Amino acid sequence: MTSRGCSNKRGRSALTKLFANARKADAPEEQEQPKLAPWKIGIIDDEPAIHDVTRLALKHVRIFGRNIEFVSAYSAKEGFALVRDNPDMAMVLLDVVMETDEAGLMLVDRIRNELGNKLVQIVLRTGQPGYTPEEEVILKYEINSYKTKSELTRNKLFTVVATSLRCFNQMDAIERSRQGLRSVINAAANLFQERSLNEFASGVLDQIDALFNIKADSLFCVSKRPLNGPFSLDSGHQEFFVVAASDKFRTFYGKSLDELDPELEQCKWVHQTLHTNQHMFFPNGSCLYLSTPSGWQGVIVAENASGLTRVDQELLQVFCLNVALGLENAKYFSHLNKAAFFDELTGLYNRAGLIEYGGGFLRRGGSGKACLYMLDIDYFHQIIESLGYELGNKILEKMARVLRKEFSARGMIARLHADVFAVLLPEGNLSAHELAVRCAKPLMIDEQSIRLGLTVGSSVLEDGEETDIERLLRHAESALKVAKEHRRGSGETFDKRYEQASRDSMTVLNDLRIALENKELYLVLQPKVNIHTKAVMGYEALIRWRHPEKGNVPPGAFIPAVEKSGLYYTLDLYVARAACELINAHPELNVPISINISANSLHHETFVDDLKAEFIAARIPFAKVELEVTENALVHSDRAIGELHRLHQCGFAICLDDFGAGFSSLGYLLRLPIQVIKIDRAFISHLTDSDEAKAVLEGIIKIGRDLKKQLIIEGVETEAQLTLLQSMQVDFVQGFFFYRPLPVPEALALLGSHQN
Repeated sequence: MTSRGCSNKRGRSALTKLFANARKADAPEEQEQPKLAPWKIGIIDDEPAIHDVTRLALKHVRIFGRNIEFVSAYSAKEGFALVRDNPDMAMVLLDVVMETDEAGLMLVDRIRNELGNKLVQIVLRTGQPGYTPEEEVILKYEINSYKTKSELTRNKLFTVVATSLRCFNQMDAIERSRQGLRSVINAAANLFQERSLNEFASGVLDQIDALFNIKADSLFCVSKRPLNGPFSLDSGHQEFFVVAASDKFRTFYGKSLDELDPELEQCKWVHQTLHTNQHMFFPNGSCLYLSTPSGWQGVIVAENASGLTRVDQELLQVFCLNVALGLENAKYFSHLNKAAFFDELTGLYNRAGLIEYGGGFLRRGGSGKACLYMLDIDYFHQIIESLGYELGNKILEKMARVLRKEFSARGMIARLHADVFAVLLPEGNLSAHELAVRCAKPLMIDEQSIRLGLTVGSSVLEDGEETDIERLLRHAESALKVAKEHRRGSGETFDKRYEQASRDSMTVLNDLRIALENKELYLVLQPKVNIHTKAVMGYEALIRWRHPEKGNVPPGAFIPAVEKSGLYYTLDLYVARAACELINAHPELNVPISINISANSLHHETFVDDLKAEFIAARIPFAKVELEVTENALVHSDRAIGELHRLHQCGFAICLDDFGAGFSSLGYLLRLPIQVIKIDRAFISHLTDSDEAKAVLEGIIKIGRDLKKQLIIEGVETEAQLTLLQSMQVDFVQGFFFYRPLPVPEALALLGSHQN
């Protein structure tokens, strides 16, 4: 208590002297300087008089062109909060002895270690003459100066403050330079991140301030495309965007230069700099011109960066050469980053972008039943084939505009591939059908109105369900596939059954590939019967599958999967090989045998030659075999028709199967090398109760006879049907009324029976 009292007494004596000296020098500087942010100095002392006299001593003083702003605290505890809440504080005048004899030293430790503040200059003051901290304490706590209060006359106080502020300014410049370099380095290390160009540009602005010890209000403009290189500007007006800005110009960030007021002084500077393609130095600012090897252009506007020496200006120009190289890399990688996640034609997200950013978009959208819609433009490929890719691109661009207009305010839109788009909504209240109708609007293309149909598949993410964009896409694709097969021009919402059906199909295909290798598939024969003699006049070979675990798998469970997967070529050759083995194993087979081939196989480059090779290797004459192909598979397929002609020229008999089932055209009877026509069972099923069906069938029979084609009626199951066909003088039929598909021995045992 006694020592503390002595300290206060000595302190008051020192205050009197300091106050007297301060009054003599208390006069404002004559020359008005530009207004800069004041130096912030903290006074932490438990004697209020010390605060007052310090403020008075340095009143109206400007140091390095800046005023001084004092902030006060009266204990170590308050002092800690003061430094913490004022991170821009340049200097602290700190009393050593306050709550305890070492309160000041302990506060220094907290400032350096707890707050991590290494820049603020700390000057210790004490009212106890002769008391000096040990050297290791000075070094440990990074104390910049130590003075007794009696030493600090006004002039000496000024000297200590000026020295400390100069040191702070230099250290701050170094730190800002280090931070600027760190930003540039981080941008280089993270060039694939969305904001890498912004990070690079912001780092450049910090670096300029630090290198030249200025605090400029800055902005950084960069051209959208280079003048040459892989992403070069083809023609037209070059756009510039603000990619970094200081606080003053924060509202400019992300905007095109064309969007800003052309009368703004900074805009005039930029245009003048771009016009001259060189650095420009103005009375109240500087404009730095950048040009990269590929011709990307940039302009850095630094307001308040005036009064630079010629050496500074030359150094700045050298610095800009290095910046240009960094800009080249940042721009290219930013462009590649955009190319990775955005569709170039429409500007929408692509599939990768939807997956990358979709989850975050839904989380920002809040809770609710999110929905992903997948839209497919109906018959788009036919449009391209007929009218060309240029018109197709215009249609895609127009469709993107329609989707933006409808959903951009609350949804995320992507072009996944070709003519397939996606709309992700955080709250999907529209059904797939409603969205299809809503977006199927007439589009004006080249001053012509085109109305396109849309088919939509949707998938729903229930509230609370884990966000998985890839799963949503997979489900929407599954629903779209079902919609295209059954509800073209409308929509379908995903059902778990679709996924199960898809898994079942994959399982079937995997098992089928094994079955083909293990020869688990075999042939059965369904006889074709002469309606008059009841004799067998031929057989149709039908494929069957005996699974080692599942038993007999019906054709309807694997044939559709074969057509969709591309296994048709392999399966058709398998059937041909099996037919050859059957014929060679049964020399008593004296009637034709027919096998089914897929029109898709006829598109295979080597199928015709491979099929011929099977029969040649087995020494089977082509004339002993009929090839059945369905008319539906031949629609719009000139190649398939051409391959059929090749097979006919080799000696194979060609049979048009399921005639009348779908896209029947009498023109096929003239274009195709057909010897046999099998009339679809659809006519027979209504034959006894429909005069129209009877009339159509009679017409087809007459045409076939006039064209000298052999006619076979499929699907005969009742005696009434047989009686009507006999009245129409039909010769040959096939159906359950006579025979179902039979094992080979049973089928061949029929040969010779009912023969004349």
